[in-house]
Amino acid sequence: MIAKTVRAALPLLLGVLLLATPPATDAAPRNTAPANNAELQAELDAYMSGLDGTYGVSVVSLSDGSGVFVNDETLFPAASMYKLLVMYRAFQAIDGGYLSPDDTLTIRAGGFGGGADAIFAPGDAVSVMYALDAMITQSSNAAAWALTRSVGGWGVVASAAGELGMNSTYLSGADFFSTPNDMAHFFRQLAQRSLVSPSASEQMIDLLLAQASDDRLPALLPAGAQVAHKTGELPGVRNDGGIVRGTGGRYVIVVMSKQGDPGE
Repeated sequence: MIAKTVRAALPLLLGVLLLATPPATDAAPRNTAPANNAELQAELDAYMSGLDGTYGVSVVSLSDGSGVFVNDETLFPAASMYKLLVMYRAFQAIDGGYLSPDDTLTIRAGGFGGGADAIFAPGDAVSVMYALDAMITQSSNAAAWALTRSVGGWGVVASAAGELGMNSTYLSGADFFSTPNDMAHFFRQLAQRSLVSPSASEQMIDLLLAQASDDRLPALLPAGAQVAHKTGELPGVRNDGGIVRGTGGRYVIVVMSKQGDPGE
C-alpha cells in the first residue's frame, strides 16, 4: 500500500515543479521561504508524515530560489552520494594540473580505501576519466577508492564539504553523513557552473546525465526531462539527488532516507 501511495504522490510533486517553474538559467540561491509553493509544501508535509521510514526532501527552483523542504537539515547516511565529493576533488586536481584524465590508476585489493567490485578486479589499470565515469554512472566503489587515493585520501575528500559550504556533511569511520540541504547546495553550485570551472562543471553534469540507475527521480518524470543525478543506497537507505531540466523549468531536487524499506 505504501509503495502504491509513493507512486501516486511522486508524479504530482515532480509534475507540479516542472509545470510551475518558468524556463530560466541554472542559477538561484536557496530561499528558505516556500514562496508560491505553500500548497505543495503542505501536501508534502502531510504525505511524508505517513511513511514508516524517515525522509528528507529539498527542492529548489533554479529560476527564483523558491522551493519545498521537509527534514532538509536532518542528517542521513550519504551512501554513494559521497562520490560527488570525490568527483569534485578529481576535477579540481585535473584543473590544477596535478592529475590528468589519462593518468593510470590501479585497483587495489583490501577494505575501506581499497577493494574491488562487480566492475573492477584488483590489479586492473584504468584511466582517471574512465574511473570517473564508472564511479558516477555505475557507482563503482573500486573506482571511487582509486580516485580518492589519487587526490590525497579520505581526509582530502571529506574536507571538500566544508570548502563547498556543505557544513553538515562529514565522514565518520567508513561512512559519510549529509543533509538534503547540503546535497542540494552542491547541485545548485554545479547548476551555476561554479564548481572548479565552467568547463569542469559541464563535464561533471555530463557524467551525472549518464547515470545508469534511473529507477528513482527520473522514473516518473515526463519524457524529455533531463536529470543529472547521483543515487546512493545502503540497507534501509535509498537516496537520489540532482538537477532536473524540463520543458517547464529547471530545479534541484534531493530525496534522502533512512530506516525505510526499498519499496517505500
